[in-house]
Amino acid sequence: MQMKSPLLTWLIWLIGLSGVLLAPAAPAAVPAAIASANLAVLEDPRGELTIEQVRDQPQRFEAWPAERGPINLGLTSSAYWVRIELQLPEGAGSDWVMELPYFQLSTVDFFAPGQSPVRTGAALPLSSRPYLHRFFAFALGSTEPQPTYFLRVTSAHSLTVPVVLWREQAFLRHVQGTLALQFLYHGGLIALCIYNFFLAVSLRDTRFLLYCLFVGTFGLAIFAGNGMGQMFLWPGQSDFDGISQFFLLSSAGALSMLFTRHFLQAAQQAPRIAMALSTVTTAYALTAAGWLLTLWFSMPVMALTQLTFFLTLVAGVTVVAAGVNALRRGQKGTRFFLLAWVVLWTGATIATLRAYGVVPTNILTSYSLQIASTLEMLLLALALADVIHIERDEREAAQQDALQAKQKLLDSAKSSEERLELAVRDRTLQLEAALDGQSQLFKRYVRFAALISHEFRNPLGIVDSQISLLRKEAQRGQLQLEKRLDIMSGATARLLSLFETWMRGDRLQQDMQDMKPQFLPLTAWLRELVDAQSAYHGGHRLELRIAQPVGDVWADESLLEVALLNLIDNACKYSEPAGAVVIEVRTRPGGVGVAVIDQGCGIDARDHEAIFEDYYRVQPEGPVTGMGLGLAFVRRIVQMHQGQLELQSARGQGSSFCIWLPER
Repeated sequence: MQMKSPLLTWLIWLIGLSGVLLAPAAPAAVPAAIASANLAVLEDPRGELTIEQVRDQPQRFEAWPAERGPINLGLTSSAYWVRIELQLPEGAGSDWVMELPYFQLSTVDFFAPGQSPVRTGAALPLSSRPYLHRFFAFALGSTEPQPTYFLRVTSAHSLTVPVVLWREQAFLRHVQGTLALQFLYHGGLIALCIYNFFLAVSLRDTRFLLYCLFVGTFGLAIFAGNGMGQMFLWPGQSDFDGISQFFLLSSAGALSMLFTRHFLQAAQQAPRIAMALSTVTTAYALTAAGWLLTLWFSMPVMALTQLTFFLTLVAGVTVVAAGVNALRRGQKGTRFFLLAWVVLWTGATIATLRAYGVVPTNILTSYSLQIASTLEMLLLALALADVIHIERDEREAAQQDALQAKQKLLDSAKSSEERLELAVRDRTLQLEAALDGQSQLFKRYVRFAALISHEFRNPLGIVDSQISLLRKEAQRGQLQLEKRLDIMSGATARLLSLFETWMRGDRLQQDMQDMKPQFLPLTAWLRELVDAQSAYHGGHRLELRIAQPVGDVWADESLLEVALLNLIDNACKYSEPAGAVVIEVRTRPGGVGVAVIDQGCGIDARDHEAIFEDYYRVQPEGPVTGMGLGLAFVRRIVQMHQGQLELQSARGQGSSFCIWLPER
């Protein structure tokens, strides 16, 4: 397969990367209209201080120097109070907004002079936020020249409190702009994921599938980490939103280890490294499970956070070691792979160090993981493309060698005394192949004629009977023209449908590759089928029973229709007039079934296997006409769908034929 670079996808990703770089995470300075903003912090280890107590004890606050950048207190279980003292110039107005552009703040209490406290945070619903924003923003609403505000914040993760002041209109434009840029980033990620998914399907390569799963899960983690999960994907789920980023990061970590194991073929090339990768995979999976369990049980969230960061460092070392080992062995595609993981590990290390307060919080450290992931995804795509390119070249070289060897063999054979004998033998084989082809063609024509006889007899009989009824009604002056025309129209439509289906070739005799399966909405599709057949089988009552809703099934629509129509026709043939024929949807683990049930004469147990053979009829001379092909067709169709055909019947007790299709 010719591999082409997904230029459009990469362009979108580069635009997204530039958007990330342009979107300010925590500006170091406030707008120029503000003379100064003094910040101070107070630790509340027990979380028992009230706003009155902290206001009355200003000496307990520790000033936060501006040169240290945004407030970053690392991993801590303490509550912290932040005092913000502003000095506004005259005429500054009251339309100011204070933004805290950091998602992982569990609780945020905002106290403004003369206003009621505002209580919000990641652990509370979105409705608790004054602005519908992925982060936290509060209207200052004060006209005093030197107002003082207080924040009380807690976090189960790294406690970072970046304070940014905006004019309200500028803030709203900023929100729209950063959302657009974030959507460009995630749009590029989705395009890259879709492109590689199609490669996985076309090449049937597990590496591309694992890469898609990793990209998708990691992208969701970035999406959640940017505070957009509860806004767009799981509204109202504030508890899950609080752990979503670390749960998805842990899941992405497990997938990345699986991808590394398959990409480097570690199980075959380096068993010890494969064992190490499997161990890290298991640790990531258990960590992800631990994050989920926090939704129902009391779990040490801080310990899980530290474990996630620690696993990130361990995983980086393990993958780099595996990549270096593969590079030394000369394994193909390792150069881009190793570079990709070094970039991602660097970004993850910077993010971890920022979480512990080792490095300052700024635009690069805040978005280090997202920036690194952008480059890492592109480099991994290059690594996969490089592997496919090398493997293709190797296959072409092997094919060329095989062709050259074959050519030499042919030249040697032509120069030998057996040349004439080989030519005669080849001619004989050609004649036999031609004769076999003619024989197969003749068999197909015979089968097609039998099919027409079997499938078209009933519709033609209906048309003939309706014409006879029209003549009799015309003689009596009781002509029911519209009713007869409707019935004949239904029979004619059935004939056209069957003719169109079978003129495309005897698909039942071909390989499964010729099938055209698709996802069928089974419930709606069956209702249309039964409604259409009710007019066709006017002498019987067709009932559709669906006990519980079922999803789509993966099937060839025309073949499945042929199978069900055969079963319904048989049920009506062998049932008493005006009897009920039930079409029932069944479910079981691993499959969905469609059963056709009648109360007719039934089938003896000794005939249960034979009735699915070509041209077999239980009563060859009975009153019901037919060629004995319908159930044979049904069995072939079910086999082509890798399903099961279940028969429950006894003489005098009716019959139940159920087509079981596997779940997809």
